[in-house]
Amino acid sequence: MFNGERYLPALLDSIRSQSVSSQVILVDNGSTDQAVAKAMTSDKSLFGLDLPRNEGFGVACNAGIQAALLAGAEWVFVLNQDLILEPNALAQAITAAQSQPRIGFLALSQLTYDGTGLDPVFRVYLPAAYWDDVLFRQPQPTYEVPFIPAAAVLLRRDCLLEQGAFDPLYFMYLEDRDLCERLRTRGWKVAFAPAARVRHDCGQVRAARGFQWNLNWYRSRMLYHLKTSRRPLPVAYLTGLGHLLPRWSPTEAFHWGVAWCRALFSARQLARHRRSVVEYLSTGESKPGASP
Repeated sequence: MFNGERYLPALLDSIRSQSVSSQVILVDNGSTDQAVAKAMTSDKSLFGLDLPRNEGFGVACNAGIQAALLAGAEWVFVLNQDLILEPNALAQAITAAQSQPRIGFLALSQLTYDGTGLDPVFRVYLPAAYWDDVLFRQPQPTYEVPFIPAAAVLLRRDCLLEQGAFDPLYFMYLEDRDLCERLRTRGWKVAFAPAARVRHDCGQVRAARGFQWNLNWYRSRMLYHLKTSRRPLPVAYLTGLGHLLPRWSPTEAFHWGVAWCRALFSARQLARHRRSVVEYLSTGESKPGASP
């Protein structure tokens, strides 16, 4: 989490009210608001990981996931800071995931923060079969999808140990799409559970899209293109630089160019990540020096 003082009390209250017990691991991603320290002072059952600086979404999640696996967790919930869990959401998610042993990545259904309906960003990714079943009031426990955002997601231990977690090359955005793609190509299922619900404020989606936001977004798009391209890496760099530039404004072209240059500095790591499955939880790449 990063400067989540506004959201953390409500999130923790909703976790405490769940019907299943859990160990809460708070990963402080270089925050300045002391929200995690305050929460741990008032609740000694919380476990904290303090990253020295903002390492990005994937690295922070990996630190928490690694700590959970070392503690013996069979299931790991990754939760954004701007969430409130609906009653029994965790139990319903686990039950849904247990219904199919190859589900490695199960998203909880995301409502708006006030709980009045499905979050408009989340609903874009729901399959036609879900809407068909809703119409006839016959919803299924899970629906398989090619991708769904990881704001609130349940991960299976066996899947994590076999395939790793989020690629730390991404700072923010598309790390969840990268993980879904990697899991699906190796026989694991990506799904969502309609009955397991969270309320999500989607703060990052509504954030002002200035230079830094654009840089993070375009760099992630570039990295995703480079990782998934079937072409040799040098060719993928050339196609990544050129195939969309003629359609964009000069400002967008500049942002893409800066992102392309930054991605170039990751070429050596990127080449290694393309060649084989990197176990991001057991290599030094996902351990940024966090300490409890």
